[in-house]
Amino acid sequence: MSRIPKHTIDQIYAATDIVDVVGDYLQLKKRGANYWALSPFVNEKTPSFSVNGQKGIYKCFSSGKGGNAVNFLIEMEGYTYIEAIRHLAKKYNIELEEEEETDEQRVSRDRRESLFIVNEFAAGWFHDQLLKSDEGQKIGLSYFKERGILDATIEAFQLGYAPDAWQALANAAADRQYKEEYLVELSLVSRSEKNDKLFDRFRERVMFPITNVSGKVVGFGGRIMGNRKDIAKYINSSESEIYHKSQVLYGLYQARQEIRNLDLCILTEGYMDVILLAQSGIKNVVASSGTALTLEQIRLIRRFTQKVLMIYDGDSAGVKAALRGIDLLIQEGMQAEVLVLPDNHDPDSYVRLVGASAFREYAKTEAMSFVDFKMRVLTEGRNANDPMVQTELVRALAESLALLSDMVQRQMYVKHVAQRLDITEALMTHAVDEARREHSKQAKQEARREEFRQARQQETATPQTPSYAPDEDGEEAFYRNMGLADGTASPAPVLIPFEHLELKLQEKELLRVMVNHFDKSIPEDPSALLEDEQGNKIEVEHILLMDYLMAELEGLSFENPSYEKLKTELFQEFDEQERIDLNSYLSHTDPAVCSLMADLLTTVETSPMWLKIRPDLLFDGDLRKVADGALLHYKSKKVNKLIRECQDQLKAAQAAQDEDALDRTLSTFMSLKDMRKAIHTQLGTEGAIAARDGEL
Repeated sequence: MSRIPKHTIDQIYAATDIVDVVGDYLQLKKRGANYWALSPFVNEKTPSFSVNGQKGIYKCFSSGKGGNAVNFLIEMEGYTYIEAIRHLAKKYNIELEEEEETDEQRVSRDRRESLFIVNEFAAGWFHDQLLKSDEGQKIGLSYFKERGILDATIEAFQLGYAPDAWQALANAAADRQYKEEYLVELSLVSRSEKNDKLFDRFRERVMFPITNVSGKVVGFGGRIMGNRKDIAKYINSSESEIYHKSQVLYGLYQARQEIRNLDLCILTEGYMDVILLAQSGIKNVVASSGTALTLEQIRLIRRFTQKVLMIYDGDSAGVKAALRGIDLLIQEGMQAEVLVLPDNHDPDSYVRLVGASAFREYAKTEAMSFVDFKMRVLTEGRNANDPMVQTELVRALAESLALLSDMVQRQMYVKHVAQRLDITEALMTHAVDEARREHSKQAKQEARREEFRQARQQETATPQTPSYAPDEDGEEAFYRNMGLADGTASPAPVLIPFEHLELKLQEKELLRVMVNHFDKSIPEDPSALLEDEQGNKIEVEHILLMDYLMAELEGLSFENPSYEKLKTELFQEFDEQERIDLNSYLSHTDPAVCSLMADLLTTVETSPMWLKIRPDLLFDGDLRKVADGALLHYKSKKVNKLIRECQDQLKAAQAAQDEDALDRTLSTFMSLKDMRKAIHTQLGTEGAIAARDGEL
C-alpha cells in the first residue's frame, strides 16, 4: 500500500476543520462554544453529539464514541485510516505525495477498499459505454435525451449504459486484473453453472450508479431498454459488504447540501424522479429506490433535516407506500407531510408537464399533514358517517398520534382530529392513551428479548479478568509510591482483581490532567514561595508535569484496561519524544482509545455543589495543585481498597490460625492506615470524607 509522508499528514490535519467535515453529514447547531447534533450512532430525540472546532474533536455522549475528523470518517464511512486521510486531502485540495501503486499493491489493498475501487471502475466503464460506444449512443443516450435529460445532468449523476453483450464488462475488468470474487460479490457478473464462466449481469440497460453519502459508488440500478416482458424492468445490485439497500438513499450525495440549506427533504420513489427534479432546480430530493422506507434511511435524512415531504405516485401502490412511511417518520421524531400528485402522475412526469415553478406551487398548496392524509385515504370511496368506518379511522389515527413524543404537539393533534371527526377530545385522548400503552408493552417485550439475547451471548463469551497487580520489576516502586517505605513492612499478598473497577473516576481524572497539560511544567517544590515580601517574583525550579506523573505512578497499574493502555502509551511516547501527538490517539486503531481521548479533551462544566466536594477540580492556573489533587484522590481510593482487602485477609488468616500470615498482613494493614491518615491530612477534611465514603 502506498505511504503518505508524515509532513503531508500534518498538513492535512492543520487544514481540516472538523465542524466543516461533520457538517457534511449532520445538521449542526451552535450552542455556546460547541456545535450540537443528533447522534448518527444511536436513535435519539435530544442532541447529544458535540463538536468542538477549537480542539478539533467530537464527542457523542449517547454512544460514548469520540475522536477527531479522521476518526469520525472512519466511524461514518467504514474507511481505513489512509482512506480517511485521502478523503480530507481531496476535500481541502491538498496534493498527496504517494508512491506510485504497482499492480501488486493494488491487488493487495484491503477487501472493502477493493470493492469500492471495482465499483468506481464499473461506473466509469458504463459511463464511457453510454457516451462513446455506438450502441450506447444509439440506445442509452437516445433514451435519456427523450426523457429530457441534459448532458450536465448525465455527468452529475454519472449515468451509464450496459451493452447487450455477455462478457463485455467481465473482460474489461479482467484486463485491469480485478479479482473475479469482487466482481461476483458486487453482482456485476454472475458465474455460469454450466461452464463456470463469468457473464455480465447488467445487459442492454441504462445504468444508475448508487452512491453513499460521501459519493462512493456502492451499487447500481439498471433499467432494461425496449419492451421485453420476460425479464424485470429494473434490477439492482445484490447486497454486499458495501451495499445495503435499506441504508442508502439515491441522490443523497448530490442533495445533502440543498437539504440542509432548505431544511427540507423531498422523498420520492424512483431514480428518474430524483434526476429530473434536480435538473429542474428542485435539488433537495432523494429516492428510496423502489424499497419500502426504512428506519436506517430515515436516520440518514435526519442528519440533515427533520422535515420530510413524501411524494408518491397517486396510484394505490404509492398511497400504501406513503402510509407505511408516515408512522416510521413520526416514530423517529420527524415532521412529515405528504403530497399526492394528480392524475396518477409521478414526480418525473409531473415536473416535465408543468415545470419547476408550478410544481413548487402545487407542493406548497396541496401538501397535507400526516393526519389529513390518513383521513383522506381511509375515507376515500367510503361512507364517512358509518360508525365502523369512524371507529377504524379513530384507531388508525390514534396509532400515529401515539408515536408523537412531544406531549404538547400530541395534544394539539388530538384536538385537531377530534374537531375534524366531530368527537370529544376525551374519546380521542382515550384512544391515543390506549395505543401508547400497547406501544409501551411491545417495547418492553422487545427489550426483554434483547436482554435475553445479550445474556445468552455473555454466557458463551470467554470472560477476561483485568489485572492491576504490579509487575515484578515495579513492585518495589509500587509500595514506595503508595507510602510504604522500604523495609517497614512485608508486602501484603497480591490482591485479586477488583470486580467493579472502583478507581475508574480517579484514573480518568489523572488521564484528563495528562492529555490536557502534558506540555506544561510545574514547581518542583509546591511549598516554595513564588514572590518575596515586596511582590517580586522568585525563580523556582520547575519539572515537566509528565515527568512528575510518571515518577509518582511508577509501578501503579490502572484497573480499567482501556485507561491503563492509554496511560502506558502516553508515558512511552513522552519518554521517547518528550511530546504527545494527540491526533494519533484521536484516530487510534482501537476505537475505545479514540473515544476515551475525545472524552478527556471535552470540557464539561462542573457544578458548584461538586466543586464544594472537590475544590481541586476548579482549575485556577495552579497546575501543581490540580495534579496533586488528582494523585491524592487516586492514592486515597487505592489505599482504601487495599485496607478492605487486608481486612478480609486478616479474617481469613485468623480463621486458618496462620500466625505468620496474620503478622505480615497486620503489619501491612497498620502501614496502610498510617498512609491513609497522611493522605487525608493533605487532602483536607472534605477530601478525606469523600475518599473515606468511596466517592470521588
